[in-house]
Amino acid sequence: MKIRKTIGLALLIVVTAIFIYGFLCGPLFPFSPIKPGFAELNLTRCTIVYPKNTKISPEYGTVDDLIGETEQFHNLQFKKRIQIIVCATNEQCKRFSMTGGHACTIQTGTVIYIRPSIQETTYPPKITIERGSIILQPPVVETHRDLTGFLKHELSHAILYQNTSILKAIRIKRWLEEGLAVYFGNPHHYYHGSEFRTLAIDQGCFFNLLDEQAEPEGIPQDIKYYFMYGAFYEFMNYLIQTYGVDSVLTYTHEYIKAPGMEDPLFRSLFGINLENELERFQQHIRTQ
Repeated sequence: MKIRKTIGLALLIVVTAIFIYGFLCGPLFPFSPIKPGFAELNLTRCTIVYPKNTKISPEYGTVDDLIGETEQFHNLQFKKRIQIIVCATNEQCKRFSMTGGHACTIQTGTVIYIRPSIQETTYPPKITIERGSIILQPPVVETHRDLTGFLKHELSHAILYQNTSILKAIRIKRWLEEGLAVYFGNPHHYYHGSEFRTLAIDQGCFFNLLDEQAEPEGIPQDIKYYFMYGAFYEFMNYLIQTYGVDSVLTYTHEYIKAPGMEDPLFRSLFGINLENELERFQQHIRTQ
C-alpha cells in the first residue's frame, strides 16, 4: 500500500512539474495566467505579449487594422481573440512553438509566435547563372525587415484555422495555405517573377507542389525555402489570375471544411483536376 502511495505521489509530482514547465517555459505559455518576464499591449482585438523592458516595433500597434484587412480579403471573420507572442530569444520561440521559422501560427488560430531574428534576416539573395550553375550574390542584410508583411502572412493562417477545426487545420495543404498567406502578406520576401521562372524552368528546380513530401532538387540549400514559398505564391497568383479571387476564396472556404476533398472540390468548381491544373501552370510559366 505504501509503495502504491509513493508511486502515485511521484507521478503527481512529475505531472505537476510538466504542467508548470509547459505553462511557464513551454507550449502552454500562451494560456498561462502569469507570464514572468513579459509585458502586454492590449489592443481591441489582439494582445501583444513581449519581453519586459524592451521596445516593440510600431507595426504591432497596427494589428487591429491588419485583422480587419485580413477579414476583408479572405471574406471570413475572426471568431476568437489573438495573442501575438514576441519571444525574447530564438531558442525560447522554438521551445514555445516547437517549430522553426521566423514566425508561426498554432492550429487553434489564436496564437502567433514571432522570433527576434525576424528583424535581422535577409531577403532572397540575387542569383546569376554561370555555366548552368546557380551562383548566389552576397545577401543584403536588412536591420528592420518588413514586419507588417509577416504579420499579414500569419494572420492569413490564423483566420483559416479559426474557421475550421484543429484536426482539419493540421491537414490543410501547404500549396493552398502558404500560397494564400504569401499572396496576401509578403510575396516580395520570396522568389517570384523572372527569378522564380529562372530557377523553376531554366534550372529545372520545379517540384510537385501538391505533394507534401516533395522538395525541389538541384537548388542550393540556402535558398530552398525562398524558392518553395515562391512556388506556392506563383501557383496561387496563377489561380487568382485565371479564375478570380472570389472563386479561389470560395474553393478555400469549402476546402478548409473538408481537406480530404481537395481534388473533388477543385474539379466541381473549376472543371479540371488539380494535377492537370498544375501542368497548365507549369506551361504558363514556360511561355511567359
